Amino acid sequence: YVNADSAAEEKISNVEVSLVLDVSGSMDGSRINTLRPAARNFVDTILQNSEAGKASISIVPFSTQVNVGAKVMSQYNAARLHDMNSCIEFASSDYASTQLLRTQALVHNGHFDYSNGSYNTSALSSPVPKEFNCMNVNSSTESTIKSTSAKNEILPLSGDAAALKAKIDTMVIDNYTSAEIGAKWGVAFLDPDTRDVTNGLVATGAVSSTFETRPLDYDPQETIKVLVLMSDGANTNEYRLKPAFRSGLSNVWWKSATDVAVYFDRSSTSNDYYYPSTNTWKSTKPSGSTNLTWPDVFKKYTAKAVAYNFVYMPSQSLPTKYTSTSNAYNAVIETITTSAKNTRLSAVCSAAKAKGIVVFSISFQAGTGAAPRATCATEANHFFEGDPATIGSAF
Repeated sequence: YVNADSAAEEKISNVEVSLVLDVSGSMDGSRINTLRPAARNFVDTILQNSEAGKASISIVPFSTQVNVGAKVMSQYNAARLHDMNSCIEFASSDYASTQLLRTQALVHNGHFDYSNGSYNTSALSSPVPKEFNCMNVNSSTESTIKSTSAKNEILPLSGDAAALKAKIDTMVIDNYTSAEIGAKWGVAFLDPDTRDVTNGLVATGAVSSTFETRPLDYDPQETIKVLVLMSDGANTNEYRLKPAFRSGLSNVWWKSATDVAVYFDRSSTSNDYYYPSTNTWKSTKPSGSTNLTWPDVFKKYTAKAVAYNFVYMPSQSLPTKYTSTSNAYNAVIETITTSAKNTRLSAVCSAAKAKGIVVFSISFQAGTGAAPRATCATEANHFFEGDPATIGSAF
């Protein structure tokens, strides 16, 4: 119920909530241990004070990225580049709208280690990739990466208290902060144009048929739509593979970690295969080698190893030379800066508020990082600065 005035109460028939939760590395320890019971109580408060089937909650965990899960990703126009995660990249313009149409062409985020290693030849063999952009599980074992990543998948449109609380309890802490990506997915599961996605998820069993008509139309007399954004810090950088390194066959011929060559069609010579381990050019690829796809290259090598050994070093014998290892890295990896991400967060929150979505923002000991969250909220009294003692009451 919502107070309409001092003499009457206005009943809202339907409730839709997107609970967007920060699971970045800084949430580890006491913060996540305080958040979990507060979020569970929030779920109970919503569902126990609503008629059966009238309230739905979507949980969107976010860190550097949002792993939407294979079932959600399959409902969108995003070509799968690998099977390690289901993270999606958005263009800056995507944040100006609450919509996320099934027909819109989206990009699957690459599976790559953007941080580990160094710019040298030894990076060919150590370290192995394990600090991945979409999900940092600190492991190079595929089964561990997949099973851990699944714990942070979106749980869309649920009225099942047990399932919602299980999601809250099993979320894994990792990586950096991208509140704008979390907010974009949270808003998408409140927008009526996502209804055909819901129908597809109902068909797969990922969403109950009770909610097949959701998200409902924007009608504040019938449905209250709420975005709850909780974060403990400022946005940090997001990383993406440049288009040339995302998919398809690479120019890398691999036999082992160090017995590897990179092909370049050089003029006036037949020595077109560069061997980084020996810093030499040869006319033949390694015997018995395999031409790797780019996704397979990044399963075997960190982005720094690729930038140095497969881009920077061979370029010194090519017409176009990279003047530094950082320039070579930037040719492989695109970085979305904190400033750009804050602008995107502001845009998607403004779009949500323009549609009548009520935006609550909880800043959990965020310090100076709280400012973008405060402007995201519907009004000043929809923004809460929480700490372990008050986070429960904020929810």
